[in-house]
Amino acid sequence: MIDRIRDARRRQRKGLLYPAAILTLGAAAIHFSVAPDHLEEFPAFGILFLVVGAVQLALAPLIVVLPGRRVFASAMAVAAACLLIWGLSRTVGLPVGPHPGQPEALGLADALTSAFEVLSLLFLLLLLRGSPPRSRRRWWLAGTVPAGLLLTIATVIGVVAGTNPLPYSVNMGSATPGKAIVTMADLHEPPGRQPEKDFTLTAQVAHIPIFGGREAWTYNGTVPGPELRVKQGDRLRVTLINHLPASTSIHWHGLRLPNAEDGVAGITEDAVPPGGQYTYEFVVKDPGTYWYHSHQDTENQVPLGLYGALVVEPVEGPAYDRDYTVLLGDANRTRPIQLDAKPGDLVRLRAISAFMEDMNGTPELLTLLGVQYRVIALDGHDLNGPTEMGVELLPAGTGQRYDLAFRMPASGQVRLFDVRPQTGSAEPARDWASLGEGARPELNAAMPVFDRSKPLGYVAGSLVTFDPTSYGIAAPDPVASRGRYDVSSDLFITNQPGLRYGSHLDRIPLKLIHMFNGKSFPDTVPILVREGQYVRLRLVNQTDEYHPIHLHGHVFSVISRNGRPLTGSPVHLDSILVGPHETWEGAFLADNPGLWMLHCHVLIHAAFGLSTMVSYEGIATPYVIGSKSGNFPE
Repeated sequence: MIDRIRDARRRQRKGLLYPAAILTLGAAAIHFSVAPDHLEEFPAFGILFLVVGAVQLALAPLIVVLPGRRVFASAMAVAAACLLIWGLSRTVGLPVGPHPGQPEALGLADALTSAFEVLSLLFLLLLLRGSPPRSRRRWWLAGTVPAGLLLTIATVIGVVAGTNPLPYSVNMGSATPGKAIVTMADLHEPPGRQPEKDFTLTAQVAHIPIFGGREAWTYNGTVPGPELRVKQGDRLRVTLINHLPASTSIHWHGLRLPNAEDGVAGITEDAVPPGGQYTYEFVVKDPGTYWYHSHQDTENQVPLGLYGALVVEPVEGPAYDRDYTVLLGDANRTRPIQLDAKPGDLVRLRAISAFMEDMNGTPELLTLLGVQYRVIALDGHDLNGPTEMGVELLPAGTGQRYDLAFRMPASGQVRLFDVRPQTGSAEPARDWASLGEGARPELNAAMPVFDRSKPLGYVAGSLVTFDPTSYGIAAPDPVASRGRYDVSSDLFITNQPGLRYGSHLDRIPLKLIHMFNGKSFPDTVPILVREGQYVRLRLVNQTDEYHPIHLHGHVFSVISRNGRPLTGSPVHLDSILVGPHETWEGAFLADNPGLWMLHCHVLIHAAFGLSTMVSYEGIATPYVIGSKSGNFPE
């Protein structure tokens, strides 16, 4: 009887040995996975992780092969020491390291490691006490197999997260030893005597009801920020004052400007810290509709409200009785904007798609009701010979702009709607703007091809979708019609499930990793160019998503869509909306030296890797992306 009890206890004890060993082995594996990153960041910590991992790797088999009090106590001491150091580093910060005295962010890899060590301590304590709980015969086998499988899966997740941390310090410069170098300091706007326009944008927190109780991040206390309106040829000087609790920057979306003024944190500048300020200065070369937004932690800062319109009026051009700008974004859940216009007024309506929460990148589907109109410009650039249109769907990807022109009818209202399906809404249409005398909200304009008895979402399914490649009148475009280019590059857009920046839980690491040619930023291969070269890019979308691909500092001349050349007006865009399984070709003249981002403007896609660079040879930058500097452009 006594022998039978002893034998049962031995089996029960054996059932605790394997989980304890697996947990110790899992912690060792994750410690090894994070060691290389820590070696780069702070060598002493990297060495410590390697030593701890080696000790745990040795202890894990000993727990099973040579079970005993000394082995159990040693494994417990290592786990307890790791937990103590981890707890201090996440609460009060360690006295040594890359950031002494500053608590570190909680990461997936370290959270799993700590969970493993807590559980191993529990099992080892029971083994050390020699009083495991009672269980049935073969408990150790029945319990160990599924537990081992779950722990193995958790270990693999932890190792993947550990080997894919936030970058520590990545320099995106293209300079090579022994060759001529142009520094970022050489790429500012040179002095001149242009008319000056000065603005101050104060980034600050404000409680605005449209954010559903959340505090908005604003420029000058409003969302969107104030419209900046200047003349072509003006010297624009904007001072950013940062009163936010985080660093930030301003990017001037769509403008051709000197690279050092582009506002991309970690590439053209350091993000402006809380309490700091920075002045951007450049000459606005091109008339049109543009906008500005944060390019530091863009995925989070733009949806909070850090964006606004920038309008560059031509020195000479057609005069409009009314010239309005409407910024579209999923956070502006406000009532329609009421805009005054009298019958007979010639109206220019500038629509800017600032951002969308749709993770698929589905474009806004704009519809103008109550009047015939013309699309006179795309992304700020005029179209040749635009013709009158009725009710059509205007797909606007994030970052894209439409300029519409029309004459107010003798009676009634003109209304701008977005009929893109809204998640969880029975009526998909969103009313953005109403134009008319007094801008009454009632829709009483004649709509000859629009059935007012049906919901807008229902009718939208039968509407024609605007095609920019066949609209307007053809005209010469020397860039699009070259035929041969100095640089040609195919960019294949793909995605796959994975962990990105898994060392920081606040960045929600488990998503679709997005890639150009199988690489995610900052590991994508830059497109190297020299000044004066003509560059052709072929954008091949192999996903089921939409990707508005935005090029900084340059303008695409569109060559073709799905292999079909343009038949209408030349189209010049800074953001090409590439639909699911579509292929677009665009070209540009490399006439603006610098380091320029080329990325998807669906913010979650860019944050999860869909970004690369167009880099002129021999450009050096003192700025770096990563946790060392705190610069994270996406």
